[in-house]
Amino acid sequence: MVIVGFVQFIVAMIFGLKIEQVAGYYECAKCGHRYVPTYGAVTMAMHLSRTRYMKCPKCGKKSRQKKVISKADENE
Repeated sequence: MVIVGFVQFIVAMIFGLKIEQVAGYYECAKCGHRYVPTYGAVTMAMHLSRTRYMKCPKCGKKSRQKKVISKADENE
């Protein structure tokens, strides 16, 4: 029963991370670029609530990147 429960937990965690990756965008704190990160980047990134410490694909700098829903800038 412990093994079955552990397998179910792992499967649920994989699906949860996939939903976290594709739902919305992450915004770089340095340059403001919004993008969808790779599954590996989301899996390995340290996180706190809705922010993850990742490397921006545009500027190449690491920062705490906040999850946003839309890709369009609110200022435009």
